[in-house]
Amino acid sequence: MTMRREGQSDFVDGLTVSKRGTVRIASVVKKAQGAETEGDAHNVLDKFDKSEDVPDEYIQEHKKRIDDGDDHKEVLSDFFKGLQKAKGAKQNLTIKTAKLLRQNGVFKLAGRGVYEDLQTGDFWKLSEDHKTVVRMFKENENGTADKVA
Repeated sequence: MTMRREGQSDFVDGLTVSKRGTVRIASVVKKAQGAETEGDAHNVLDKFDKSEDVPDEYIQEHKKRIDDGDDHKEVLSDFFKGLQKAKGAKQNLTIKTAKLLRQNGVFKLAGRGVYEDLQTGDFWKLSEDHKTVVRMFKENENGTADKVA
């Protein structure tokens, strides 16, 4: 049990910090991926309908699972795990998808026009035409990259 100051918010308790001191998962991520109701889960999936990077069949499959009575938190967890696999194979994403991932706590703003993937540590940079984000490199715990930027 940790000691809490008087008036300390739950936000601090919801943070997960890496060895280097980088915040990996904020409570916002846990809230988005752990929607309180089935309606909230449907809303998260509905937002991804507008994304060109996520196949419509994949979204409909997860909506159907919620409608069939599966646990909506488990369905969203599976949805984001599947998105992680799809992102791993791609070198660029549309700006709409990047914004949705940021709204749902998967990406965080790491600098001007640069997003950090909180699940993998990958960095994504806004392209010059401002229509896509492009994978830059992946940084490990020692701060070294697997690719040259």
